[in-house]
Amino acid sequence: MFYKNISGWICLVWLLTFSIKGFGQRIFPRFTESYTSAGIQLSSMHYFGDLNPTNNYVSTELGLTRPAITLSISRKFSDHFHLRADLSYGQIRGDDFESADPTHPRHKFRYARNLHFRNNILEFAVIGVYDIFASKGSFLERRRFTPYILAGAAVFNHNPQAKTPVEQGNTWIDLQPLGTEGQQSGKEGYAKPYSLIQPAIIGGVGARWNITNFSSISFEIALRYTFFDHLDDVSGLYPDMGDLQSDLARTMSTRGLETQAAVSGSTREPNFNPAINVVGSDGNTYTVLTGYGERRDKRGEGGFNDIYVMAGFRFEVIINKTAKRPRFRRRR
Repeated sequence: MFYKNISGWICLVWLLTFSIKGFGQRIFPRFTESYTSAGIQLSSMHYFGDLNPTNNYVSTELGLTRPAITLSISRKFSDHFHLRADLSYGQIRGDDFESADPTHPRHKFRYARNLHFRNNILEFAVIGVYDIFASKGSFLERRRFTPYILAGAAVFNHNPQAKTPVEQGNTWIDLQPLGTEGQQSGKEGYAKPYSLIQPAIIGGVGARWNITNFSSISFEIALRYTFFDHLDDVSGLYPDMGDLQSDLARTMSTRGLETQAAVSGSTREPNFNPAINVVGSDGNTYTVLTGYGERRDKRGEGGFNDIYVMAGFRFEVIINKTAKRPRFRRRR
């Protein structure tokens, strides 16, 4: 699991963090003094994608949100600008059974599809923060309150998983190695396996309140836009069942015939479509739900990249407590 390598990620954060000072001073050569803060943020993590839970693409199901934690180092370089390095860890979830209403004319089809996932995300980000209200003095003279905007870039490690059916052990397994949409088949017409390390761009807003001369608390919400569509292991079309590499891959690819929800254990409503037998490319016969298992049946919303959002409270402490006044203006 990628979290076993977290010590390497932490070393990377510290290495890049120590270079922030010189980087910022090259961008702002007239600013010769600044201050550094260390912070921790506790957030909720939200997901938007092919297993999106409610009516709109940019909406979320609170019952499927999960917590996240962020450790950060920030340095202020001007009246308005901070540069921040963040290391975050959290989980996103999606579940057709939990979030799709089987009686809703638009969303009953997701209920019939019956897919679900969880994905643990380890993210490193470099973020620029711009305070709307300037603080022109030393950190002892900071404004008590300011809203801010933020933007940056991230690289994250992820690993989508799903539970096997109850009668097959009901255990969480990794989905990417299975190639549930034919990625591992090696045959033409399928995408290549997606990478478990991906980039993202970040944009968000927040507000900061100073609670002492050396500490502050903030609330911020920031969106991560990814450049791929497999945070949930779901994107385009069902593959030919005969092209998949194992019975386990076929089980995890098409789940419309299951009578029990894998995550909750609850009984599912009767399916809307009948089961049919299809002959795969390997000559074997497979039973699938009509519309949810033949090659070229729609499995996800291909063409819409996945998004995740972090929203939470951040506590920061200034760690170089000097009383010098930052020279945020050019000397004459």
